[in-house]
Amino acid sequence: MGRIMAYLAAHGADGIRFEMVESRGGGAAVVSPWHLLRAAARIVAASLRPAPAVVHVNMAERSSILRKGLLLTLARALGVPTLLHLHAAEIMLLYPRLGWWARAAMRAVFRGAGVCVVLGEPWRAWLCDEVGVAAARIVVLRNGVAVPAARRSVQAARVFTFLFLGNLLARKGLPDLLHALAAPRLAGSAWRLVVAGGGDATSLRRLALGLNIDSQVNFAGWLDRAATDAALADADALVLPSRHEALPLVLLEAAAMGVPVITTPVGAIPELFCDDLSALFVAPGDREALAAALYRLLTDPVCRARLSRNGRALYQREFTMPPFAAALRGLYIGLTAPTRPKSARPA
Repeated sequence: MGRIMAYLAAHGADGIRFEMVESRGGGAAVVSPWHLLRAAARIVAASLRPAPAVVHVNMAERSSILRKGLLLTLARALGVPTLLHLHAAEIMLLYPRLGWWARAAMRAVFRGAGVCVVLGEPWRAWLCDEVGVAAARIVVLRNGVAVPAARRSVQAARVFTFLFLGNLLARKGLPDLLHALAAPRLAGSAWRLVVAGGGDATSLRRLALGLNIDSQVNFAGWLDRAATDAALADADALVLPSRHEALPLVLLEAAAMGVPVITTPVGAIPELFCDDLSALFVAPGDREALAAALYRLLTDPVCRARLSRNGRALYQREFTMPPFAAALRGLYIGLTAPTRPKSARPA
C-alpha cells in the first residue's frame, strides 16, 4: 500500500500535494502506537489549516482495520472528508468470524467514509450487500504503477529464473511453489528460484532442503524498490500461487516490464488477466497444475513471448499512472465540492 502512495507522490496529480503518513511503521509492534499518534496529530493539523484536505486511508485487514478505523473516525469528527481505499485480500473471510460488536464497528467505519475505493467486483458487492455501504459511494478503481526503472534484458544462454515477490505469508502459496518445483517433470531442468520478500524463511528453507532443491532456491529477503526492479528485470517469469489476493502490485509491475506471469485466479486477478493470454492460471493449492505451468514456461518460448507481449498491452490499457492519478484527483475534488465544507488536498 505504501508503494501505491509512493507512486502517486512521485507522479503527481495536477495540483494535489501528497503527505504520506505511517499508522504502524515498519519496526517493532511496540512502537506502533507512537506512529498512530503521529498520524492522528497530522490529521488534526490538516483540519486546522486554511487549505482544504482529504484523508486518504489505505486499509488492509486485521490490525489495519482498527488503526485506520480510528483515524477515519477522527477525521470525520474534525470535518475532514475521507476516502477509504480497500486493499485487503481476506477481509471477506474475516468478517463473518468476528463478534457482532466487531462487525458493527467495521460497518460503521465503512459506512462513514465519504468514498470507498475497491480493486474489483467482489469487494464492491461485499460492501454493498453485506456491509451496507451505499452503492453510489463505492468506486472500483484499478491501481496504477510506474514502469520499473530497471531495463529488462533476458539472455539466451543462462539458467531460467523464476521469481517470487511478496511477504512470506501462508496465503501466498510458497510451499505449493516449492513442492511444484520438486516435481519429477522438472527434474534435471536448469532453473533457479529467487524468493524476495519480508518474513521468516526458516520453515521454507527447511522445506526446500527436504525436497532436495535448496541449491536452486535463493531466499533474498526484503528488497528495496531499486533491488525489486532489478530482480524483475532479471526474471524469466514471476510466480505468485496465492490462496487469497486482492490485486497484487507485483503482477502489475511484471506486466509493465513484460515478465510472464503464473498466478491463481483469485480476487480481482481474473477480472483483468486472461488465462494463456496475459498469464497462466493455476487453481490455488493445485501443485500438479503449478508444476505443469512452470514446465511450460521453462520449455515454451512461444508461450513466454505471448504472455510478455499481452502483459505489456494489459499494462498500457489498465495500469498506467496518469489515468489512475486523474481518477483519484476526481474523487478528491468530488469529496470537497462546494456543497462540502472543504476542497481537495490529501493529508
